[in-house]
Amino acid sequence: MNWEIVSATGEWAGAIAVVASLLYLARQIKLSNQQSQASARYSFLEAYGQANTAISGTKDSASIFRRGLLGELKDDDEKMQFTVLVGQFLNTWSVMYDLHEEGQLPRNQWELVSSDIHAAFGTVGGKQFWESVGKANVHSAFASYVDDLLKSKEPSYSILPGDTNEQG
Repeated sequence: MNWEIVSATGEWAGAIAVVASLLYLARQIKLSNQQSQASARYSFLEAYGQANTAISGTKDSASIFRRGLLGELKDDDEKMQFTVLVGQFLNTWSVMYDLHEEGQLPRNQWELVSSDIHAAFGTVGGKQFWESVGKANVHSAFASYVDDLLKSKEPSYSILPGDTNEQG
């Protein structure tokens, strides 16, 4: 047997092993990315569920949220509760924005979040919250996104029960 043939065969086998390793690594990275996206989707659902539970958990909480959006809160304690409720959503929305920008949250799910932001901050109380508290407590890219969203001519759904008018 010729040593040149053995050497060439060894080089070919090594090259095939490298290619196979690279293909395997690419597949593992793809699976890891898919797993990361699934985790972001689950986090989205979990965070939204917790925030919604905070509002719907009691009639008092729902009332404060609704009256807060209308700008009809009675005292400082109700204003504090409204700020905490909306702040919980704002924190969730900010993280969801980052996940979307990083490609971890699909566009269709981000559109739902964006629609909720527009609906909530399109109300009298939502605008007040955004201008007085919200904008100053998020990073600048997200603040700019929300400002542009609120300036847009696109209508949003009405977050308030019984109000069938779309908000602009």
